[in-house]
Amino acid sequence: MVRASLIWLNYNSSGFIDIALRSIESALSLDFDDYGVIVVDNASGDGSFERIRKFIEEKKSSSVRVKFVRSDANRGYAGGMNLG
Repeated sequence: MVRASLIWLNYNSSGFIDIALRSIESALSLDFDDYGVIVVDNASGDGSFERIRKFIEEKKSSSVRVKFVRSDANRGYAGGMNLG
């Protein structure tokens, strides 16, 4: 069981994808035992979710658990976080 999870919410972030990817890279390199990263996509239509997923699959270490959740509709901030 994961002791802590970081939820990263995405919605159409292609306009600032470099910042988003740096943020995700920081989350993947935390010095913490037994944690996971949950990426929730709020029905993005700009390709950002696919780009984030590919980036994570290339960068993550085997010690970090990553889960992807994709919503079929934009549920807003609270709704998206609750999916995670």
